[in-house]
Amino acid sequence: MEKIIWVRSNIKALGSKEDDGLDIVNKHLEEGWKVKHISACAVGDSIISGQAYIVIEKDTN
Repeated sequence: MEKIIWVRSNIKALGSKEDDGLDIVNKHLEEGWKVKHISACAVGDSIISGQAYIVIEKDTN
């Protein structure tokens, strides 16, 4: 079984960081899922914002 999870990273004013979705990825990894593929890129011209999709998989046998 595979899942695709989108994550993003945006630094707000005063350096606070919003929920980026990595907690969901970490939860799945703790449950035995493995990373199959990651693709990441910047968001527009920003050097402090990015996004990625992560494909995770779990053996169902």
